[in-house]
Amino acid sequence: MQLTKHTDFAFRSLIFMASMPDEMVTIKLMADRFEIPKSHLMKVISTLVAKGYVKSVRGKQGGVLLAKPAAEINLREVVETMEKTLEPIDCVGQKCVILKACQLKFALAGARDSYLEHLEGFTLADVIDEQTTHILHQQLAATS
Repeated sequence: MQLTKHTDFAFRSLIFMASMPDEMVTIKLMADRFEIPKSHLMKVISTLVAKGYVKSVRGKQGGVLLAKPAAEINLREVVETMEKTLEPIDCVGQKCVILKACQLKFALAGARDSYLEHLEGFTLADVIDEQTTHILHQQLAATS
């Protein structure tokens, strides 16, 4: 299963914020660090704010930060929030002669379910280590 860039950018942003849990960061800063278009990242952050993962503060001293601890942000929930569909294959509207008898969709759905069940066992805190935090802090110090 390949995740969309929308979900990829959401995970990168969440990891960035989790590495600096007590600091307000700007979307521009994250976009620059990950070389992501700011306009696209703003849409991602907007979704994360709407779903309660991120808190946004407007104004000159504003920015974004995690709305809850990284240990309370489940990876499966983030994927389900960010992905428009988790269907492994789109059979709707296809002109396929085996569509009525095809078992491929069921096999792929089982793989998807296993994938999501595996992710359910992890939180954002589980995917952040000292090395990740160190790298992000080093980058910030180098540009300050």
